[in-house]
Amino acid sequence: MSWPAFLKNYPQGHLVVAVAVDVGADEIGSRRLRGLRDLLHRVIGRMASSNGNFALTVSRAAGFPEILCGFEVQADADALVVLGNARPTERYPGFATQRVFDLDTATEAALGAGLLSDGDIDER
Repeated sequence: MSWPAFLKNYPQGHLVVAVAVDVGADEIGSRRLRGLRDLLHRVIGRMASSNGNFALTVSRAAGFPEILCGFEVQADADALVVLGNARPTERYPGFATQRVFDLDTATEAALGAGLLSDGDIDER
């Protein structure tokens, strides 16, 4: 679902924001940032248990790259919150819930490993 369609259909949706801390503000259209967005899309697609709708978009409105993940169902948003260890925020008015996490290299690696191992990550 596109971001504008999501906002239109779910104006009180649930937002989880991944701040791409290892991507520069000038890299909004970069392959690296698109790769992070695609990783989140795959992770969300795998973990979403409710079959609710979701949408992602990349933004730099805050002055740095962020990947906005909107969810129809709070349980799906909560699943990403747990994976990213997200914290509450109030920077994005209009959403029923809103949380933010840093999508750094370590978090990216953990999310990617979870995809490869079908969610299981060993403790080495």
